[in-house]
Amino acid sequence: MGTAAAQALAERGRDTLLLERSTIGHDRGSSAGRTRIFRLAYHDPDYVRLAQRALDAWRELESRAGERLLHPTGGVDAGAASEVCAAAMESAGVPFERTTGRAIAERWPALRFPPGETVLVQADAGVCLVKETIRCQARLAREAGATIAERVAAASVRATGFGVEVTTATEESYRAPVAVLAAGAWNGPLLRQVGVDLSLLPTFEQPAHFRLAEPSALPTVVDRTSSAEMPRYAVPDPLDARALKVGMHLGRVPVEPDDLPAIADEDRLAADVAYARERFAGAEPTGEVDTCMYTMTPDEDFVLDRRGSVVVCSPCSGHGFKFAPLIGGIVADLVDARPVPFAIDRFVSSRASLSN
Repeated sequence: MGTAAAQALAERGRDTLLLERSTIGHDRGSSAGRTRIFRLAYHDPDYVRLAQRALDAWRELESRAGERLLHPTGGVDAGAASEVCAAAMESAGVPFERTTGRAIAERWPALRFPPGETVLVQADAGVCLVKETIRCQARLAREAGATIAERVAAASVRATGFGVEVTTATEESYRAPVAVLAAGAWNGPLLRQVGVDLSLLPTFEQPAHFRLAEPSALPTVVDRTSSAEMPRYAVPDPLDARALKVGMHLGRVPVEPDDLPAIADEDRLAADVAYARERFAGAEPTGEVDTCMYTMTPDEDFVLDRRGSVVVCSPCSGHGFKFAPLIGGIVADLVDARPVPFAIDRFVSSRASLSN
C-alpha cells in the first residue's frame, strides 16, 4: 500500500518521500511470499464493485510497468456460505457459474470436490505476483520523482500547526503538510501518537507450500465448506504449474510485529497438509512455510480516511493486496482533499467498531 500510494502521489506531482523500515519487498510484514489471490467473489456488493475497479487498475499498472502482474486463472468458491458471494456478484452484475464437483474435476483434474457438491466459478479471478508488484510500484514512484528511503523506520509522528513531523529511529526529522500512515501491523502505535486510537490487531499467519506430482493448471480456491468465518484458500503459482500455496484465513492469533515467529506452528501446518492432500491430487509439502501478518479490524473492513493532516491507510484484515493499485489512487485523493469518485464511507476511521 505504501508503494502504491507513493506512485500515485508522485505521478500527481506531489513531493513524495516513502520511509520503509526494512527493504522494498521484505518478508517480515504483510507482503511475505510470492502470490496473492485476486477475486471478484465477495460477501458484499461494495467489495465486488471495488474489486471490479481494482481489476482495471491492475491492467493499467501492468501497461505502465510493462510486466504481467495479475495472471488470470479462474476462481472456485465452495461451501454453502459462498451463496452470499453469489448474491453479491448478482447485485453487482458480475457473471459467474454454478457447477458441480464432478464438472470441476473435468476442468481441473488435480482439484477434487465431492462429485455432487455445488461450487461457484468466476472467470476473472487470478493470482497477483507480490514482489514484482511492489517493485514495479516502487520503480514507477521513483521514475515520477519520489524518494524511497529503505531501512528507515518512523519512530514518532507528531501533528504540528502546519502539518506533520516524522522522526526516524536515527533522529532525523521530516516535515510535510500531510503524512500517509500505511505501516501495516505497525500502524496502530503510530496512529495513537497523533490521537487516532483504532482497534487494529496484528495476527500471525502461515500458509504452506506444496508440489503436485504432475504439472496441472489450477484455479484459485476459497473453500468455506468447513467454516464460513475461517475459510481455507489455495493459490497456484502461475509461473510453476506444480507449485501451490495452501492456508487458512485465520486472523485470530495475536502477534507483536517486531516478534513475528520465524518457525511454523506445527499443528496448523499439519492441518494444511491434510487439507492439501484431500483437495489436490498428488500434493505434497515442500517444507516451505510463509510467516506473515494480518492487521485485523473487528469488522474486517478496511480503514481509509483522512484525520487532519494524517491519512489513515489500513486496507488489511488479510484481503487487501488485490486492491493495491486502486488504493494508491484513493490515498492520493485523500491527500489532495479531492472527493473519491466512488463511495468509501464504510471505511471511515470514526466507525463504532474501531473504538478501543
